[in-house]
Amino acid sequence: MELDLTRITWPAVAAILLVILIGLGLLGAAVTPVDAQGQPMLLTAQRWTAARLARQANAETEALVQDATELRRLLEGEHSDPIAAMLLAQRLYAEHRTGSTATVAARQALIAAAEVTARYAVGGATRQEALDAYHAAMASIEALSPAPSATPTPSRQYLPHIQSP
Repeated sequence: MELDLTRITWPAVAAILLVILIGLGLLGAAVTPVDAQGQPMLLTAQRWTAARLARQANAETEALVQDATELRRLLEGEHSDPIAAMLLAQRLYAEHRTGSTATVAARQALIAAAEVTARYAVGGATRQEALDAYHAAMASIEALSPAPSATPTPSRQYLPHIQSP
């Protein structure tokens, strides 16, 4: 089967190109970033890099929040499972030892909290020490989290702190 392109007229080609250009213009107007005054911004290499780093930091923050949830679940019980606590501490260390510089303090605080929780689970630390380390980690993570919006989203979980008995 052959395509015969000789039957296509120039006005049809011009109309198709015009529709494509108008569509691209509308798409560009919809996705072009604007500054505080509503003027379109030119996307420079620095802005692309900043946006990429912000996305990376946000993804790391979401991972920290999810891992802090797991750590909280371990601490909620009166007695933590030593094996689960040790495995969680090892996993958190492996996952969070590298990352963006924006999240380094929160990553280190969460790793330290997991380590203290593992020591608490085997009797090497008190529950209060584990809770203090958890609260310090949460303070570091919450400093990275965007302010809560009026409408909660499933991707943003703001964790309640564990109260000591």
